[in-house]
Amino acid sequence: MKTRKLSVVGILFTLMLIGIGCSNEFNQNDAINAAASGPPSISSVRDVNNGSDVETGVLGNTLNIKGSNLKDIVSVKFNGFEATVNPNFATQNVIVLNVPLGAPVIGSNKLIVETLHGVAEYDFSLLTIDSFSEEIIDGVSAVILEGGDFSGASSASFVNGVGVDGPFEEIPTEIINVSEEELAIAIPGGIVQGFVQIEVNGAVAQSTSYGFNYPIFTDAIINDWQLGGWDGTQVLSDEITLGSTSIRRDSNNWAGLTFSASDTSEKLTIAEFSALNFQIFPANPQTVRVACALNDFDTQVVLNLVPGEWNSFSIPLTDFYAPGTAPETITRIDFQEFSGGTAPFLFYLDQFGLIQ
Repeated sequence: MKTRKLSVVGILFTLMLIGIGCSNEFNQNDAINAAASGPPSISSVRDVNNGSDVETGVLGNTLNIKGSNLKDIVSVKFNGFEATVNPNFATQNVIVLNVPLGAPVIGSNKLIVETLHGVAEYDFSLLTIDSFSEEIIDGVSAVILEGGDFSGASSASFVNGVGVDGPFEEIPTEIINVSEEELAIAIPGGIVQGFVQIEVNGAVAQSTSYGFNYPIFTDAIINDWQLGGWDGTQVLSDEITLGSTSIRRDSNNWAGLTFSASDTSEKLTIAEFSALNFQIFPANPQTVRVACALNDFDTQVVLNLVPGEWNSFSIPLTDFYAPGTAPETITRIDFQEFSGGTAPFLFYLDQFGLIQ
């Protein structure tokens, strides 16, 4: 699954912000300083990532566990798996923590808080999307999500993608079958590439990118492709459209970012694919245009960009080569700075691959 991964510094910074945002809980002197007067109790759990009370926690998300007598904490466990708790983020009325990535999603469906004065149990399930596959179910094209716990799933949709009519934000879809470990949903007509989003008991989880028949970069370079460039720098970044990582490219005039197939990469026959999909975020006002080239700069496609937002593209391969003129294989793809203004130029690239 493609999930958001925070560095240690990022987690601490996030928790600091959460502490500020939860001033009602953290700035009550009596709640913070008073000794516990009895066993703990849990009244509700709030998912900080989507700002709602939930009965299910997404692995890796940040939660506010609310109740009473919570400060003198010994442990917090999800389905028997102990979470890391910073005592500085535990008061009489709230505990702030991340759902541990290693917690089992199929289990007792219990959140257990133990303090020096007792134990509190709360009905609470966990959720993650590990992977997905495609099947035909009763004549309907479907995506099968694997992971869990999908019990109680109430809605599903495809989000932040590209369809045959262009980019889209959200397309709801039908839930076909539900079990603890699998969720089958229908694929709406016209979907080219997107992300599956599901809601379970108020919690929201997203899959990795659906629709690439051959991904090149999602959270990392895939399929043994190599990353390079000229007259600039390229590094991994957490400025993303979805997932955890994108590529940051700083360029001078006419400089470029290069993806090259390696000796161990699968041979890509150009006739087997129809389009090249990706998203670009121009991060300063002067970055307004890039050119995308496939194998040869003589056939590049110039793209106009809107700075300050993610720009989604699905380029038909026939835009690079007219039918009957294309090379046999795809060996290299370039993104060249083409704004023509004054450097520096900066963009982020994410969710990049080929579709059939």
